[in-house]
Amino acid sequence: MTIAVAAVGLTLPTTAGAAVRIGTERIVVTGRGAGVEIQREPLQLTFMDARGRPVLRGLRGSEGAEQVVPQLRRPQFATKATTPPPTLYRPFSFLVGTHLIEQSPALQWEGTLAAVTEGGTEFGAVAVQSARRSGSGVRLTLSTSDPSGRKLIASIAPGPRHGAIAISAAPRPAAGVAAISDSFASEPDEAFRGFGGRHNRIDQRGTEFYNYLQQENVSSGAADVWTAPSPAAGEDYLFPNGPHAAYYAQSSFLSSSGYGFLLDQDQISHWRMASDRGDAWQVQAASKRLDYVVVPGGPRRSLRTLTAISGRHNVPPRWALKPILDRAVIFQNDPPDKYEAEVRDDLEQIDRHGLHPSAYRIEGWQFLSKPVLADLIAELKSRGIRTMLYFRAFVGEDEIGTDDPAAYDQAIAGGYVATHANGDPYVFTSNFFADAAQIDFTNPAAVAWWQGRIRSALRLGADGFMQDFGEQVLDDMHFSDGSTGATMHNRLPTLMHRASRQIVRKFERRHPKRRIFYFTRAGYSGSPGAARYEFANFPGDATTDWTRSAGIASQTPDMLNRGIGGAYGFTTDIGGYFDVGPYEPTTKELFIRWAQWAALSPMFRLHGSVRAGPHMPWTFDAKALRSYKLMAALHARATPLIHRLWRKARQTGMPIARPMWLQFPGDPRAARQDQQWTLGSDLLVAPVVVEGATRRKVYFPEGCWRDRAGRKYRGPRSASVPAPLGTLPFFIRCGAHPLPPPTNRGPDKPG
Repeated sequence: MTIAVAAVGLTLPTTAGAAVRIGTERIVVTGRGAGVEIQREPLQLTFMDARGRPVLRGLRGSEGAEQVVPQLRRPQFATKATTPPPTLYRPFSFLVGTHLIEQSPALQWEGTLAAVTEGGTEFGAVAVQSARRSGSGVRLTLSTSDPSGRKLIASIAPGPRHGAIAISAAPRPAAGVAAISDSFASEPDEAFRGFGGRHNRIDQRGTEFYNYLQQENVSSGAADVWTAPSPAAGEDYLFPNGPHAAYYAQSSFLSSSGYGFLLDQDQISHWRMASDRGDAWQVQAASKRLDYVVVPGGPRRSLRTLTAISGRHNVPPRWALKPILDRAVIFQNDPPDKYEAEVRDDLEQIDRHGLHPSAYRIEGWQFLSKPVLADLIAELKSRGIRTMLYFRAFVGEDEIGTDDPAAYDQAIAGGYVATHANGDPYVFTSNFFADAAQIDFTNPAAVAWWQGRIRSALRLGADGFMQDFGEQVLDDMHFSDGSTGATMHNRLPTLMHRASRQIVRKFERRHPKRRIFYFTRAGYSGSPGAARYEFANFPGDATTDWTRSAGIASQTPDMLNRGIGGAYGFTTDIGGYFDVGPYEPTTKELFIRWAQWAALSPMFRLHGSVRAGPHMPWTFDAKALRSYKLMAALHARATPLIHRLWRKARQTGMPIARPMWLQFPGDPRAARQDQQWTLGSDLLVAPVVVEGATRRKVYFPEGCWRDRAGRKYRGPRSASVPAPLGTLPFFIRCGAHPLPPPTNRGPDKPG
């Protein structure tokens, strides 16, 4: 491969511009910092970095290559993982046949993937038949192994940012094509990192999964008998969709071989990351075309370019980075009078215990009268506390306390919701056992209506909100722009967050002294993806337990995986949320450890639970209250550092909480750490996520690290450190001072 590059005399441009060389054996397309060499026959693509070094090699085309894919239904709902169907590992392979998905039609798994069925015959590209310049790249006609004579049309060009190569391929004719893939060579030790809010691991090598937004996947561990399939799965199993389920999926990753990759499509995609064969990986999209971007370069360089394409979280106002409290609604048990009394009691407790939250979220605000809400907002403001509210992606007739049923009537009457093919409103049964409909964010009138609701909330005095849901689109829904749920399922959160971002920016321009903040749940990648329009995400409904699947131990890998994809504004629900069914309410120990986990993460936000309701720091005992206050104070001390890191992340894509493999490249032991991180470059955080633990094994990278007691640890090595319940293990690089010294005044008051 190196000889082939030298043979064409490749020199990549170091300044803006692109070059195309069409030769008899090879075609070379180069841009600033990236290039691709196309071998004509057999077809093979080789991607190169700024120095002309190969970093990713596609597999070779082959005459007569085909793969029969037997019609196979693969259940994805509450079942043991099944063997994937065979596939053709060839360039731009396409399935002539069928690709169908089934979804859960209602309740808390509305839209969740239930099964995938595909079958037919796969064929692949063989050779370049013709090539011509097209803009800054080339347009190729490729012969294929399809005996019907079907061709592939491929476009290859620099962009959409400097340092990237964009690829697009589509069969001609397209009739009968159900999916299209591309396959690449992989070295034995290549790591694949990213893919959004995954809990199972931080390197997806050896795994196979679908990228599709899923909601309400919960722990199988503490509740294994109730949730696990038979036979029982491992500790990372999520019920019902298995270990790869994610509220926030990204079809992008960084490779340890020196490149980043983005599948720039919204349809369901299937990834085989050196799983069924160890020397290759493959991506498939359920579409008649394939669009992807390759970004050659080391991890920091490729991360910077990839997140510039897909998007990076915006920098929140400083107040949003300080401690936030939340009055969640206890479902079916929080009528307006009771809820108002709970909020007022919280205000008394805040005063009594000397807490200084920067913000307080009133989840049930839409069921309070305007005079009551105005009074509560004024009460909070008098304490220097900003008010946050709540919005969700769908409208419904439920009266659980989070959304006004009148909005459902307005949306149906105004035509603001997704429809059936005949134009009738598409009504489903929501998580809350009531009729509901999905807001259509492709409809300009629906967007204006949505933005008007947010504007009204801000005019009431709110400074922010939580934006919930977004995973509930069904394939047979129809939208105003002509699209169906097949492309909208993953895309909808991006459109929702874009609409919110637009009205927030417009409101801030008219109210220059107001700084608004919101955080979201569902999201997806793209060009751009959801991250471009967000400030922060919470990782979905974490269970109130210690499990790796969805409890406290799931938070670190989730944060690290999505962070390198531009979604670095991670905000956990301190104490967990999902305590329905067999799950026990949050214990004092879990509450303390979760507060410790959040203390040196990007945000520090306490949330309630479904059944037990708010687990405020004063609801346990004096020790829990003291621990919470200490962690709130620690986070307040870290806020200037976090704000600086957030601004840097916005400029470069370098996440705030950094995985060890990214901060310490070349250290194989650091690369394996998925329960610790660095906040910036000088602060190493290793929270306890094991029940009953009083010590914690920590990996110290090269250099000298000291704890708060002055003990020093010199790396690279692992050490067991003391971690009694009241202690968060964190370490500062010797000689560095990332945090200001503690004071005796308690938590900093919000500014």
